[in-house]
Amino acid sequence: MAIIMNFKVLGLIFLGLLISCSASKPKDVLLISKEPAQKWQDGLVAGNGIQGIMVMGDPLNESIILNHERLWVPAQDVAFDVPDMTRVVDEVREMAKKGDFDQAGTRLYTAFGEENAKLFPETAFKRIGGKQSPRFGMNYVHPGAYLKINMTKNGEISDYTRSVNLSNGEITVRWKDDKGFWSRNGFVSRSDDATIMKIKNESGAKISCTFSINEVPGYDIKDINKPQIVVDVDGIYFHTSYKNKYWLDEPEGYHILTKIDAQGGTVIVEDNQIIVEGADEVVLKTITDFLPKYSLKSRTALSDKLDAVLSYDKSLLSHDKIHRELFERVGFRLTDHENQTYYSEELIENAKNNGPSPEFLEAIFAVGRYALISSSGELPPSLMGIWGNTWEPAWWGHYTNDSNVNLAVSHGNTGNLPEMMESYFSWVESLYPYWERNAERLYGARGYMGAIAHDWRHGLAIAGWHEWTGSAGWLAAYFIENYAITNDEIFLKNRVVPLLENIALFYEDFLQGMEGDDGYYLIYPSVSPENRPSNMGGIPEFRTAPNAASEIAIIRQTLVSLIEAYEVLNIKDERIAVLQSIINKLPPYRINKDGAIAEWSHPDIADNYNHRHNSHLYAVYPGIDINPATPELYDASKIAIKKRLETGQGDRSAHGFMYQGFFGARLQDPSIPWNSFNTIAKESFLFSSFITSHNPNHKVYNLDATLSMPAILSEMCVYSRLGVLNILPGIPLDKIPTGKLTGLLARNAIVVDELSWNDLDKQVIMKLRSSIDQSVIIESRLDISNIKGNGVSLNEAGWSIKLDKNKLTTIEILYLNK
Repeated sequence: MAIIMNFKVLGLIFLGLLISCSASKPKDVLLISKEPAQKWQDGLVAGNGIQGIMVMGDPLNESIILNHERLWVPAQDVAFDVPDMTRVVDEVREMAKKGDFDQAGTRLYTAFGEENAKLFPETAFKRIGGKQSPRFGMNYVHPGAYLKINMTKNGEISDYTRSVNLSNGEITVRWKDDKGFWSRNGFVSRSDDATIMKIKNESGAKISCTFSINEVPGYDIKDINKPQIVVDVDGIYFHTSYKNKYWLDEPEGYHILTKIDAQGGTVIVEDNQIIVEGADEVVLKTITDFLPKYSLKSRTALSDKLDAVLSYDKSLLSHDKIHRELFERVGFRLTDHENQTYYSEELIENAKNNGPSPEFLEAIFAVGRYALISSSGELPPSLMGIWGNTWEPAWWGHYTNDSNVNLAVSHGNTGNLPEMMESYFSWVESLYPYWERNAERLYGARGYMGAIAHDWRHGLAIAGWHEWTGSAGWLAAYFIENYAITNDEIFLKNRVVPLLENIALFYEDFLQGMEGDDGYYLIYPSVSPENRPSNMGGIPEFRTAPNAASEIAIIRQTLVSLIEAYEVLNIKDERIAVLQSIINKLPPYRINKDGAIAEWSHPDIADNYNHRHNSHLYAVYPGIDINPATPELYDASKIAIKKRLETGQGDRSAHGFMYQGFFGARLQDPSIPWNSFNTIAKESFLFSSFITSHNPNHKVYNLDATLSMPAILSEMCVYSRLGVLNILPGIPLDKIPTGKLTGLLARNAIVVDELSWNDLDKQVIMKLRSSIDQSVIIESRLDISNIKGNGVSLNEAGWSIKLDKNKLTTIEILYLNK
């Protein structure tokens, strides 16, 4: 994976490394379960971003699920496209201009389905899981295989634990029987790109066990060939190919090799498995590898790679160095416990009964950061990260661009993980040719138009949802944020500007001719994912209605950010006036009769509060258009969230609560993010693996919440805008009276070396470093009585802190009771 950075970014990262190295080395962060996984979702996860494993932890009959980020079944054997919808779009826009929104929406939805269906064969109209909705070329994620380990029973088992060391990704299953303590350790190596495992008896007893690789049952023989498995004394080789080729000359596939080193024992091949007898120690080395062409399969190539792994301990040492440095760049502590050891079932049960404890929130932060590091490889995490054990994943396991992948990467920029963000940036850039096709075929426009959801192989707007134009802009938000944090002008010029320019080109064409009598655009088609107005009928759940607030915010953010980029780079002055004229004609945000930000700015469209999505507050997060400097909209945003909370929020999806957590932090109302975490804790969103579900009661394995909770907790501590640091905006001090956040990155090249607070003393300590000379305003919902430190002054703008380039600045903030 290529990492594209300039010296300014490297300097910022190096600064973070100096900070972490200057402190005493932290101890390992452990998540421990006291029982084997009851279901696959409880399996402990590990990964190097590309390969992943899920460990169930049965002492005698272990099943390790082998995963890979590119294992997605091609569901069709056709080269698909998006239909030409330009004529229909022109037709429905005329209907919309007359106010016939219901009729226009129905016509658009129906026509797209009909035209799209013409591009696919009859077999396309079948979805995995037996649901009667079209596949339309959708690929779906799937598990690779099971690595089975069966061990000899030696009396009753006791003192059982399974644990994952979040600091280095090593998973350990440990138990006791008549022959003493046994341990089975494993990790997915970043340095050797393989899964390495070790089995040992701590008292020196001999090891006898069997190994096999088994197919995961439940696959569709129409989509994938029956795997071939070859077993001999040199290992177990598993390989298979997909049947559907898409536009490729030959099928893709994947293969797996496990090699076994039985030190001091004998190896026997029998009944398609390997039997080890009388070994002192057993080391397993496994590679799960995707094949872009099945003909490239080569057991020899995998074998040579595994033979290069010198030993378990040496591989772990080199892997540990890489993983630990990533993990420890940012820290979050709410307790003063010396050891960060978290007992999964106990924490979950206590939180379910009593709400989130400080230990619970610490564990959530650590697991989320660990999971983001472990599931970001050549691709960013999809709905299930890189893990899973089903051939029928909800929503195909896709990249879903109207909340899910967005949450998945939300911790990457501020969490000082440029390596993980590069997975995201390069993936987005791979979609550009498809986005051009979407824009051209659907709207006759130049530039980029993204899609609602898709796999890693394409970015075409198939299977409906072509009405939503906000995808590319929403995905671009994290490019914009990266520059805002790093001040990396090379990244701005080479990667941000080209993206924003093409999104701007699309909207320039898309909005042409849609000015109303009031001088503002009628944005149509327009969608507020995934909601529908309460006063519109029709069959489609996700309804087209004019002037969705989220699309206004996305367009505004794109154009404003592009103008700012031009000004920073001193280029293309002639385009600024064109972009500004579009901004001037965007409909303003509307405050409805309840005093809330309206989900649709058009006055004829009524809100539907009872819904899981919250995209109408995009201007609060991930945008920054609505902030304390816009008090009327700021207060209206608080009411909008209140209305969501009052009505139940539809099916109570985890991603909805996560966005509310961000909103609550930025709106300086700690009760809102606390409600989000309280809901996650009390409504059974957490499996014992500490991975989250999409809905309450463990419904649908899904990593949105897992990956985004570190970002929310960080924003509850510090929310930065250009020239402003907002302190403790979302921390409920009555529930979290003390805490410390270290290593976070803030806007304009600032490292928050430390933010610690103690409500008993009414004190906050901040240690800041900046890679440029600048001054920042300290903003807070707290009643600040004084700020002490060098470079502190109080002026009309508030408390100002002067930061000298590359110099540590420490301030003490004192506040009063409210």
